[in-house]
Amino acid sequence: MIFNRLGQSTLLFVTVLCAIGTIFVLNSADIHKRNYDFKTKDYDQVLLNEVTTSAFAVMEAALQRRLWEPPPDNACLKSETFDVEGKMDGGLKWKVSAKYNFTTKNYELISEGQYRDLKAYYIKRIKILDVSDYLLFSSSPNTMTLRRLYNEKFPTALIARDRRIYTKGSLQIGGSIPRSNSHMNWNGSPAGWPGEYGTIIQGDRMQFGGGIHYIQYSIPKPNSSPTNIETLLAPYASDIGQPNTHFSQFGASTTVFTRDYNKALSLKQQVIDGTPGPLSKASVASEVYPIALFGGTPPLQSWAATDSGTYFNNPDRYSIFNYIYGGTNLFGIRMDATCIARADAETTKKICSHSEHFPRGFAKWRQDAGLEGTLFTADAEEIPSPKLNWDNLEALEEDAQQCGQVISAPTNPYQDCAVWDTTFLKNYAANSGSNICGQVSTVDMNSLTLNNFNPGQLTDPALKERLLRRVLYTKVPTEIRQNAAQGLMLGALSSNAARKNFSLWVISEDVLSLRGYQQDTSSPLNSDPGRLREVVFNGDATNAGKEPLPMVLLSPERVHLLSPQYMPATFNYLQNYWPVSSGQIRPVLHNYTDYIRQENDGFRYGYRSYRLENISLITSSNIDTSNPFVMRGLWSGPDSSASQFPSNMCMVSMAGYTLTPYAGQELRLTATVPPYHSAPNSPIPPLSSRYYNGVTDRFPYTYHPAIFSLQRSAGMNHREESDLIYSGIRMYTVFDDFTPPGKRNLSMPLHFVADTRGNGTVPFSLAHKNLSWTDVPYYNNLPAGTPCLLDNVTFKEAAYSSQPDLYATQPSVNNGRYILIHSDPPVDYRNLGSIIGIDQPILETRQ
Repeated sequence: MIFNRLGQSTLLFVTVLCAIGTIFVLNSADIHKRNYDFKTKDYDQVLLNEVTTSAFAVMEAALQRRLWEPPPDNACLKSETFDVEGKMDGGLKWKVSAKYNFTTKNYELISEGQYRDLKAYYIKRIKILDVSDYLLFSSSPNTMTLRRLYNEKFPTALIARDRRIYTKGSLQIGGSIPRSNSHMNWNGSPAGWPGEYGTIIQGDRMQFGGGIHYIQYSIPKPNSSPTNIETLLAPYASDIGQPNTHFSQFGASTTVFTRDYNKALSLKQQVIDGTPGPLSKASVASEVYPIALFGGTPPLQSWAATDSGTYFNNPDRYSIFNYIYGGTNLFGIRMDATCIARADAETTKKICSHSEHFPRGFAKWRQDAGLEGTLFTADAEEIPSPKLNWDNLEALEEDAQQCGQVISAPTNPYQDCAVWDTTFLKNYAANSGSNICGQVSTVDMNSLTLNNFNPGQLTDPALKERLLRRVLYTKVPTEIRQNAAQGLMLGALSSNAARKNFSLWVISEDVLSLRGYQQDTSSPLNSDPGRLREVVFNGDATNAGKEPLPMVLLSPERVHLLSPQYMPATFNYLQNYWPVSSGQIRPVLHNYTDYIRQENDGFRYGYRSYRLENISLITSSNIDTSNPFVMRGLWSGPDSSASQFPSNMCMVSMAGYTLTPYAGQELRLTATVPPYHSAPNSPIPPLSSRYYNGVTDRFPYTYHPAIFSLQRSAGMNHREESDLIYSGIRMYTVFDDFTPPGKRNLSMPLHFVADTRGNGTVPFSLAHKNLSWTDVPYYNNLPAGTPCLLDNVTFKEAAYSSQPDLYATQPSVNNGRYILIHSDPPVDYRNLGSIIGIDQPILETRQ
């Protein structure tokens, strides 16, 4: 058997060839068994036809292994034609030739067979989808969440221009934007414009296979109030500690679906700017996703509703309730109570806003919104998804060896102990604090060299359609750095024309990290605290017009984003500040007080904006589509939880000392700075640290670095996260669990990210730290010096006290929460590389 310019694994083809031989033998036996009265020539022709059509499988398997990308020729350009042929015992010959049409992105496969004096000839066409055809493609059945929190000027968006959005699972949406003029009644109140309209979804074709709905929200019984909220919610609210009987929806925040790209961009910018125009409420009214997919008068009740083809989507009539609940715990809630569902709404298919529970209401709204033929749920067929495996990775590695670069061992490495990884932390504790820290390879993209690379090909018009994806393949944890203001590979690719025609695939078997570039290194502590400082990767930080590189990142792990100031955790650091005793990690400090690693990073810049340009992400469907990247370090500050208070108080404490209230303020908010700020291995920063921002007699507000409060007071009220501004493509697909000897299981992640006290089952112990609690809300009083143990921190209300706060005595090892704005890359961000092949229903024969 001969393979021309395919360079594929012999084992794969032997397997397929055996299958063809089996077809030959079985068909022969079957024909004999059925005792067909064929003449010998007819009999031979039938067998030849069977083998010739089956031979397509050989070429298709080879192309599928390459993710349907044509193989490279000797100049590392796409081959236009290539073939595979074989000969079987008995003299039967077959040959499959492939021709790639660079214009239509189709393969024409011709399978020819010859046996004795007989011939067979078949033609088959395969349509190829490029990575760039979709803005978002997810084969995961899991729910994707788009959620906004608190600040009305922070939108979240999926803006696809003329590309498509597809998720096999459902989409749930929601937000908790304050409505300052909300009233405690069922008449509603005017929605904030444009702030409440900041969840924006736009595409040429949008499909959410599991349906669309707003996030459901429990209805706890209100505390006594001068408003009539208790009476209004009495039929639906649940007592403290009792199971929920009804659900409202998470709000206030409205979602706009539109097919109009310019409208989506305009609305996004209006939300950011907080300006009333150019768009108006009326101009998007029909595109507002309904809070209920049936009609009536609030409070709408889903269990009593019929799917009559009506809907309720007027935000000015939504009942947004803000109230206190939880008795002496004094918890707060903001919800959209316009429509109520019973607790069994999921099983009875009666969630108020669920497109699949009220399909006629959804269809009517879709029609009125002008989205027929654009927005689909389960009423459109499932899109085929590639299933990636080690064969695919090996083919990409072969390409890298010929036309790219392979990193098999750490290159220019540094040590980084993965304190953000729960798997690492558990192993570190289990190994008594021994050195299990790994090495991270570094790649400076301005000095990257690629095998057989001729930049002149990129500006040759005659070669434009034949340009091959270039592959950087790494087998070890790797960090890619942008060290220049205007982007990546500036020396090798200086002209914009060359940069736009280039396609670089980075394949990572382990964690891939992107270290960005920061043009403005001034600190909000010193000037302009209301402006986020920007970190850029694969972009021109000077905004002078240098084109980003078209890039594809493929990994079964989540891709990490680092600041230019990121400082790794060395083993020496780990021993000093995260020591192990008796199988437990006993942290000295945590991420919010980590003056060793955050002094010139999180303490200095606080909330930031991270801009990723022209990057496609192909990763595992096991990864949460709501959080595609990991922002590693200190990017997010105070949150809305009660557990942040005892956690932060514990982490600034030191054995032998207790915190002292400052000027009569509640201890959960601040305390007098104790004298151990200058002690060796202190749990708190020295007084010279930016942590305090010059105020050294007391801790910053809620024991978070001072910069977060400063930014919040400068126009970022209620901000909890940094911004991730992402232009590119996301694809979530299945990685096969077949594991060859010596390889990892691609379907199982190697790392599990801990973030904001969410440390899973890591054996942390804060028994060496202490706190006291005499404040009004949340927890029972604790005398000064109480050890920071889980069982010591209990809620005030007896109904809650049996449920310990699992996060109250946990440190923060990473704080990387972000608001995602995912928008379409430029129009000419195309031809990145093939990913899916779809058989066309055309089969021609000629004998």
